[in-house]
Amino acid sequence: MTTEDKVKTWQEQQAKYELGGGQKAIDRVHEQGKCTARERIEQFVDPGTFREANLWAKPTKTGFDIDKREAPGDAAVIGTAEVNGRPLSLYAHDFTIMGGTQASVQNWKICKAINNAVKLGIPYVGIIDSGGVRIYDAFGATSGKCVSHDCDVWLAPARASGIVPSISVCLGASYAGTAYSPILADVFFMVKKPHCYMSLSSPELLKTVTFADVTREEIGSPTLHAEITGSCDFLGESEEECLEKARELLSFLPSNCWGLPPVIDTADDTDRNDDTIMDLIPADMNKPYDMHDIITSIIDNSHFLELKQDYAKNIITGFARLGGQSVGIVANNPMFLDGCLDLKASDKEARFIRYCDCFNVPLVFLVDTPGFAVAPQQEKEGLARHAAMVMHAICEATVPKITVYMRKCYGDGYLAMNSRGMGSDFLFAWPTAQIQLVDFNMALEAAYNKPAADIDAQQLEEFRNSLFNSPYSAGALLMFDAIIHPGETRKSLITALRTSAGKINREAEIRPWKKHGNIPL
Repeated sequence: MTTEDKVKTWQEQQAKYELGGGQKAIDRVHEQGKCTARERIEQFVDPGTFREANLWAKPTKTGFDIDKREAPGDAAVIGTAEVNGRPLSLYAHDFTIMGGTQASVQNWKICKAINNAVKLGIPYVGIIDSGGVRIYDAFGATSGKCVSHDCDVWLAPARASGIVPSISVCLGASYAGTAYSPILADVFFMVKKPHCYMSLSSPELLKTVTFADVTREEIGSPTLHAEITGSCDFLGESEEECLEKARELLSFLPSNCWGLPPVIDTADDTDRNDDTIMDLIPADMNKPYDMHDIITSIIDNSHFLELKQDYAKNIITGFARLGGQSVGIVANNPMFLDGCLDLKASDKEARFIRYCDCFNVPLVFLVDTPGFAVAPQQEKEGLARHAAMVMHAICEATVPKITVYMRKCYGDGYLAMNSRGMGSDFLFAWPTAQIQLVDFNMALEAAYNKPAADIDAQQLEEFRNSLFNSPYSAGALLMFDAIIHPGETRKSLITALRTSAGKINREAEIRPWKKHGNIPL
């Protein structure tokens, strides 16, 4: 056989392997309204940059009849590519081959994609569409010993965590093992489509064990994970939207924990003032408003990438830019539960703070909260422990931390939104801010040594105005650095970010080395 013949044979074989399970299987996937693994990759990465690895891999032979099937790549596509000109590693389950099910060779390939990301200092992205563990190869798929000692799909993401950014994009089925491992990524996206689910057990297995009839929607729908479990960080209306938002998220992050987030020229004036911002917040402390309006008026081009938008709506977390600098926004939202902090909000805030701190993204806190929820059920479910998660996360974070007190900040809400003494770098207050560490009536009775009902109305009003209705008493107690005009909030934040830009390395040097902290999970 001549060299030309060999090249032609290779090209024919490669074209065949790149069809995955074949044209009929591809047609079935398209009929379900889904794209194939390679189509998804091409949508996600910069055109012409994907370089596939281990295309020629095949399943481990186990003696089962199913081994006779052609399974190019063992139902996984892996490789490297570029997104917005920056390199990354990625993998995608190929649903055209045995439903994208997990097996030992596939796991080896996926772990290679993750481990390469760590070795090269680049992010990794997983595109999930798998029916779970392939039963006939269950031992090899879960132990990894059939192929290599280094192909455990639980160990690899855990080791990579905090070193390189990771994203899982679930665009189809995600059962059993493929429900455990992808959620170990930093961020988990799902598409709002009938074919997309995530659960550890199938309805059939649950019925066998518990005799309960449940549907896939009830135990694993994207809406369930976006609104109830909080597992889903972003819920997309289409595959295209999920992949586009994953691209966007990467633009806010460095390639690894040793780098800094890219600074982008957004063409938004850094000296821009917005005096209309004062009109967005009601003077009545009990009247709600949407904090999103404040965020979009402050940040560059009103562009905000929110995470966990449908979960714990009383707090807002997401990425934006200020003067081109990537920042993580943590903001109370008085539109829901008056902006108070509860179990779910605490978990959401703590995880986001740690995410930003992993990858050197400065944090901006926008505060308007009555504090933690006052509810017996919340206490019974461990509110104190969940609240402590937030305190631990803030104190542990070494990135620049900037707070703006806008309206209410009562009780321990002061601690949970980056206060003095918790490693904050800049603390600003609006003239409308009310920072109260204790309940008004309790403070009143302690000051006058008698019940609030017995205190003269004029004395009561004077006490309220002098200590509670303005930021001046809090300022006298050094609880913030400066009172700023609301219209100059954007400018003040950008200046603070520039001033604290060199903090990260210096902070790391003065803290004692340790393996890691033990956050009260």
